[in-house]
Amino acid sequence: MATVDEVFGVSKSPVLSYIEREAVDGFFRDALRTDKQVIVYGSSKQGKTALVEKHAPYENNIVVRCTPSSGIGDIYRAILREHGIEIVTEKEKSNSSEASLSVGAKFKAMIPLFGGGEANTSGQIKGGSGEKNQIQTIEFNLELPQDISELLKKVGSSKLIILENFHYLNNDLQTRLSFDLRTFQELGIRFVVLGVWREKNRLAQFNGDLLDRMTEVPVEPWSREDFEKVISKGCTELNVSFSEAVKQKIIENAFDSIGVVQELLKLTCKRAGVVDTASQTITISDVNCVVSAINDKVEDYSARHLRALESIAEGRKANKPKGDYTPLYLPYYVVRCFLNFDFEDVLKGIRRERLEAAIKEIHHRPDEVRPSDMSNLLHNFAILQSEKSIVPPIFDYDQGSRTMRVVDSTFYFFLRNANRREIGESLINPLESRV
Repeated sequence: MATVDEVFGVSKSPVLSYIEREAVDGFFRDALRTDKQVIVYGSSKQGKTALVEKHAPYENNIVVRCTPSSGIGDIYRAILREHGIEIVTEKEKSNSSEASLSVGAKFKAMIPLFGGGEANTSGQIKGGSGEKNQIQTIEFNLELPQDISELLKKVGSSKLIILENFHYLNNDLQTRLSFDLRTFQELGIRFVVLGVWREKNRLAQFNGDLLDRMTEVPVEPWSREDFEKVISKGCTELNVSFSEAVKQKIIENAFDSIGVVQELLKLTCKRAGVVDTASQTITISDVNCVVSAINDKVEDYSARHLRALESIAEGRKANKPKGDYTPLYLPYYVVRCFLNFDFEDVLKGIRRERLEAAIKEIHHRPDEVRPSDMSNLLHNFAILQSEKSIVPPIFDYDQGSRTMRVVDSTFYFFLRNANRREIGESLINPLESRV
């Protein structure tokens, strides 16, 4: 017997309605068999983590979850720590009579050599049973991929290194890691990188030499046939069936988001009184159950997305303007423009030129909105969202195609069902709030 929450919905654990798509799952499996780095990308809640977990279980590999505050040393330190390698950064000596360590360099890796090993060790630890376990101490540079690779080979690592939330890192760090991934690939250290963006060759924009050393696996798009298979598999688990009208209503309102489909399926089942596997087949045909589910998700998503839009529109806190100078308040105008754009255009992404023109149409000082101002705004939009704790991000600017895209798949659902004019009018206008 399975519960609805185990079958449908968005969850940290794999749901039982997971389906394999040959164009995605098969491609990912093939990529794992190569010696290349693997990049898994797509909008949020579109199945990146589920895909990787399915074919490269996290418990069998090394997982590092990036954060906006992560540095290159933090990431490599986490990788070494997960391999049991201790990093010593200053000279120290244990007071215990049962242990003694000889340490000298600012950065040294201490690798346990159980049952003997290489002779050039710098210390030893005496276990409680009296058995001696040697420690090999190696000086290394924490920020050099070659040094990290050599340490991993010392411990015989064959695990994949999974970098979650790569998009949280700033552009400088993404660029740095794009160069390091090339070195790791040459030295036989494999990475799987997960990131929230929608365009090809994101990392190749930072380092073109990485292009032939990585395989990119997009998790989008999801087709109607895919959604039908998810529904069918979940129905088998729960011993239920959905009428065509119910399925149609769910799929049409998901806007190609598997995350929204999963949530609507879960709530529709609950609205119909299904909480676990039924003893006899139950047919769910009341479309009102879907309508109620949609209303519930609109309320859920609205709370988050309204706060996010308000935070973005607020922009970064700056020093109080002096005299009569009025800032440009560009983040506020970006939000207003995205609320005004046609929904179909938002789905495709908004080119920088069109966004700039739209901003100038409603801006309080249109002639002073310079290309350099737009560049600074767009190139740092990810940082702004990170600083506002907008997780996952809603917008992503692709410098290669010069396009601003929505990368939170639930945001489309929110935009379609919310009153965008009312939201725009409710935003605090920085010109009116300025004292």
